[in-house]
Amino acid sequence: MTTAIIISLCILLLFAYVFDLSSAKTKIPSVILLLALGYAVKQASVYFSITIPNLIPLLPILGTIGLILIVLEGSLELELNRSKLPMIGKSSVIALIPMIVGSLGLAFAFQYYGNVSFKIGLANAIPLAIISSAIAIPSAKNLLSKNKEFITYESSLSDIFGVLFLISLP
Repeated sequence: MTTAIIISLCILLLFAYVFDLSSAKTKIPSVILLLALGYAVKQASVYFSITIPNLIPLLPILGTIGLILIVLEGSLELELNRSKLPMIGKSSVIALIPMIVGSLGLAFAFQYYGNVSFKIGLANAIPLAIISSAIAIPSAKNLLSKNKEFITYESSLSDIFGVLFLISLP
């Protein structure tokens, strides 16, 4: 059983590597292809009656580590100095205002149409309103360096603001 798990993980890593290489040619972010692969693996495991261990307790830890790695990878190319402060300010505003407006609008819609409390609607709306750095940073690699830098700042700050917003919910 352990050998099968190790081989499966290696094959999935190879797929991830191929998706990363092919994303430059297809212009499809590798994260989207990985999500489709995860869905296909889940459907195959159900079809072939393969038992997958319960990984739900590990998901918050793996998600946090993944978010940290994505933000750190994007920040490797950034330089922080005084001349970048106006761009950081603009990217902060562009990350924060649409996230707040979008999450509040979705929360009201969830409350009205879903008959849930505003707090639960807001907790479900925040992840939908965040501009994901997992998709934005790899998608920006073919842009000019100034635009790429702006998108990296903006999406990283959007992720950070979203996490802080979710943590601050009572």
